[in-house]
Amino acid sequence: MAGVAPRRGAGRSVDAMTPGLKSPRERAQVAGLTPVTHVLFCADRRYIEHASVAAVSVASAARRTPLRIHVMSCDADAASAARLRSALRPFGHVDVAFHPVEPERLAGLFADKHLSKEAYLRFLAPEALPPDVDRVIYLDCDVIALDDVSALFAADLGGKAVGAVPDIDWSDHAQTDRLLALGIRPDQPYVNSGVLVMDLGEWRRRDLSRRLLAFAAQKGSLLLRHDQDALNALLGDEIAVLDRRWNVQVILYSRYARRALPRDHAASVEARRRPSIVHFSTDEKPWKFRAWTRKKALYFRFRDLTPWRDEPPPGLSRAQWLEHDAALWLLRRGVDVYAVLGAARRLGTMAARFSGRRLPAAESAEPGAGRA
Repeated sequence: MAGVAPRRGAGRSVDAMTPGLKSPRERAQVAGLTPVTHVLFCADRRYIEHASVAAVSVASAARRTPLRIHVMSCDADAASAARLRSALRPFGHVDVAFHPVEPERLAGLFADKHLSKEAYLRFLAPEALPPDVDRVIYLDCDVIALDDVSALFAADLGGKAVGAVPDIDWSDHAQTDRLLALGIRPDQPYVNSGVLVMDLGEWRRRDLSRRLLAFAAQKGSLLLRHDQDALNALLGDEIAVLDRRWNVQVILYSRYARRALPRDHAASVEARRRPSIVHFSTDEKPWKFRAWTRKKALYFRFRDLTPWRDEPPPGLSRAQWLEHDAALWLLRRGVDVYAVLGAARRLGTMAARFSGRRLPAAESAEPGAGRA
């Protein structure tokens, strides 16, 4: 699928105004306009709708920034691509380009029920994107942008190939035998790969795409966090650490937050208070039926701007569909019924403990953390 041509007229792009120059930054400088900010999503056909929601949030938060949204996929069809373009059509400052990738490029890589092989597609960005694109922001499909990502695009990487935010440290995971076996030292930052600033020129110069895919194929199921483990293991200290506000994982808003907060507690508290990107990194995705996750209303605020606005999760019975519809109606009016029920359940658990009784584990459990 070919990329969408830049629009003309009032929404005329920098590319159209300066056709003789190669670099987006050069074109923008000559035209006297803001440089194009490139943003990449990688998605299979099922996740195109969630990539659309994330892309709409990016476009909404960057109204004065020319954006080029890139989508890499092994199986996206014309219908899903058209719906994504339709979601972004109201934004005159946004262009869209699809980059199909042959599934064979991901053959032999480890995948499980939590992540598909498309998780490794980001490693192929230097090959899939045009050679004049020298930098790109990669975003997971389960994020919502609340600030203009052009500031993230301009982040100083200090000559390093990639920038990222440290992952949440639940149990000092850098000490585990598994990560030590991958070569990840206890004293090095372990970053979350859901938001990346990629210097594609540096990736190409250092042949990082080939090296990362070869490493992933060699380590196989030892990469429990898939591409994230591979990135941390192979690049290590060569990853620039970015401000935590650019990847605030929703688990930081849960009652486990104090245990989840990393060593730089103050920075994490400030990021939680004023996030630039919210990341639904747990298994409890906001679009799932009866999802019990913080900040869920953010997702639906932007989903309501896409062609998927009124589509329920697949596989629901008639009764479940009615429940989902009612819960969504309330959520749009500021009431998360599942959060209310969860709070009531926690109060019941506390009361039972206070009175010396015990509730079944299933009644007192809260969804746990974990990259999904």
